[in-house]
Amino acid sequence: DFREFWGSSILQYVASLPTFAAVARQTKGPVTRADLADVEAYARGDFLADLVKGQADTQATNRIADKVAALTGIDQAISRRLAGRFDAGEFRREFDRKNGRITGRYDASVLGLDPYPDSNSSRFADPTGEGIAAPLSSAAVDLTTRKLAWRPDGSYQLSNGTVANAWDFGNGMNPPQSTSQLRQILALDPRLKLLVAHGLFDLATPYFASKIQLDQFPAYASPDRVRLVISPGGNMFYSRDASRQAFRADVQEIMRDE
Repeated sequence: DFREFWGSSILQYVASLPTFAAVARQTKGPVTRADLADVEAYARGDFLADLVKGQADTQATNRIADKVAALTGIDQAISRRLAGRFDAGEFRREFDRKNGRITGRYDASVLGLDPYPDSNSSRFADPTGEGIAAPLSSAAVDLTTRKLAWRPDGSYQLSNGTVANAWDFGNGMNPPQSTSQLRQILALDPRLKLLVAHGLFDLATPYFASKIQLDQFPAYASPDRVRLVISPGGNMFYSRDASRQAFRADVQEIMRDE
């Protein structure tokens, strides 16, 4: 829902904080969503309350900045300079800046070298995007031409830039969102079930944003009808064997329950 998680909305910081903490904690060992219960409670509780008070409230701002620094391992001075309000790009650069590395956007547990570590601006590609474009493209071409015997004209382009730039993200009063349609569909079809899946370390679509949205649905969107599953990994969490197998089991279960 682009109404809440872009621009000036403070909910974007609430939505991203658990993912930031997950990235920090996974450097010390495996992390699951259950390990982030304290961060989720803080994000939708004291963190949100202090955000609402605004930066004019110095005490609230310092509380936020110091807590975010503690949860992410980012230098306290940097967190205070940013008032504890990190967007994804700022987090990616500051998380391991001391070693000149940046995190991925699609999978922030993956680190790469910052090509301009001394620059004032963030000028770096995504190690989990551009870094794997060639092998993924080769695999897709091999699948379509050899295994599926489909040989269309033209060349295959992963994440086609022309298509991406033509995407309508909305510039007016009503940016794109799907929650209204989901509410209507779930209300019209009582047998419909919804499974929403996320990767724990995905900064492009942080899982807690979906959690916030789904929690606003009426009671008919009960847990047996609407499920949110979080797996270790990034945007393509299914590239990890264990996460893919768990997701397959989740899909089988929701279909079997039908």
